Amino acid sequence: MRRMILPLMLFVFAACQPAAVEQQAATTGPDVEAITTVFEQAIAAANAGDVEGVLAVYASDAVSLPPNEPLVSGEAAIRAKFQPTFAENTVRIATSQDEVVVAGDLAVMRISFEETVTPKGEGEPIELGGHWLIVWRKQSDGSWKFWRDMWSVVPAPPAM
Repeated sequence: MRRMILPLMLFVFAACQPAAVEQQAATTGPDVEAITTVFEQAIAAANAGDVEGVLAVYASDAVSLPPNEPLVSGEAAIRAKFQPTFAENTVRIATSQDEVVVAGDLAVMRISFEETVTPKGEGEPIELGGHWLIVWRKQSDGSWKFWRDMWSVVPAPPAM
């Protein structure tokens, strides 16, 4: 038993060192550039109403957590979530990339967004704004895809 205590203590000590994680995380470089490019392609696809273009950036085992709704898991469910939105509306999304941090085969991106959803039939445009958090996973071919994502919608201030 005594022989296990020292290795266990060393393991716990090493695991609790934040410097090791900080040294591995990157906020610039080719992975950040690749992630940014893929994200811009996803926004362009959304603004064009291209469901397949949006789906192309999601990993096959992706999980999406929309606000105030059940989670959406897998390609078919994500397609079913987005398809009606693009069929019935014109979507315009503008984003501001607040942060991208890459650590190994995972990355986290934090975004602020403004979105206008305009019904193709009757109805007034809906203006939204909010924050989006995406966990990216590097695929076996070296590409980056959304693995997990969630967003919040910040309500517009009341009219005065």
